[in-house]
Amino acid sequence: MENKLIKDLVVDDRITSFFAVRKKNVREYTKGQFLSLELGDATGRISAVHWEPDQFCLTELAEGMVVKVRGVVGEYNNKKQIVINLIRLAKDDEYPLEQILPHSDQPIEQRKARIMALAEKIENGYIRKLVEAFFGDEKFLNDYLTAAAGKLWHHAYIGGLSEHSANVAELALRAGAGYDFLDKDYLIFGGLFHDAGKIGQYSTGTVIDYTDEGRLVGHICLVDDWICRRAATIEAFPEKLLMKLRHIILSHQGELEYATPIVPQMPEAFVVYYCDEIDSKMGAIERIRERHGGKGWSDYVSLINRYLYFGEDKDTRE
Repeated sequence: MENKLIKDLVVDDRITSFFAVRKKNVREYTKGQFLSLELGDATGRISAVHWEPDQFCLTELAEGMVVKVRGVVGEYNNKKQIVINLIRLAKDDEYPLEQILPHSDQPIEQRKARIMALAEKIENGYIRKLVEAFFGDEKFLNDYLTAAAGKLWHHAYIGGLSEHSANVAELALRAGAGYDFLDKDYLIFGGLFHDAGKIGQYSTGTVIDYTDEGRLVGHICLVDDWICRRAATIEAFPEKLLMKLRHIILSHQGELEYATPIVPQMPEAFVVYYCDEIDSKMGAIERIRERHGGKGWSDYVSLINRYLYFGEDKDTRE
């Protein structure tokens, strides 16, 4: 039996592998109770079923646990499914966390260098001090560099927040190069901090999931509060400047129906919103593209209400 990642599983594989439990349901059938699970690792998710669960499975097994699974890969409703023979709690030294949680392809030092290079471009002294108040805080910086930017949709991996934030700030600067009236410092600040509240919105233990604070308050309100608190520690921080910076953050999701507190009303806010849209969509599309081998049609993507087409193999193109 082979220890395989989810992306490499094929029907009839006999496996012994480690997974995080993403969802657990105990259900009834004619012979008693069975276990329905969604398992995950760094490469994806897969459903699983255990027809003869023991007491551990029924009462102790919980979402977020890492388990060692022995079973066979089958198919149900045209999707792969693991039929479990044995399952137990994994020991911490049996698996690397990188096998369970997806991580950014960019090393942490590379992401840190991109962030710091962008911060160095800021010319306004007050904005620079505000940025330094965040990134000079070692705990905040470490959390920022290791946080995810999403649960499932875009940049949903360790380091995804800093990768996405640097992408948005760099995109905004490239867009801003064509419009002299845009304040480049506002664009950098908006790019770097629009999603910073996701540090508090998501937990990243063995699965990426919402915190209570993330559900009840949300990442936009969280980072707005942090910005106000940090600005209050800087002597004579201009109130109007703070209001403008807050507006860029508060409006970055563009439309009220997308849970943004206010719509963009400054030119820089529009740029940050559209650059965030571009990078979040491309991050999600890249993930879907990789899952389909970079060619052909995707499955129906309900979040954007369409199929996606990735073209043909290179050797079949005219």
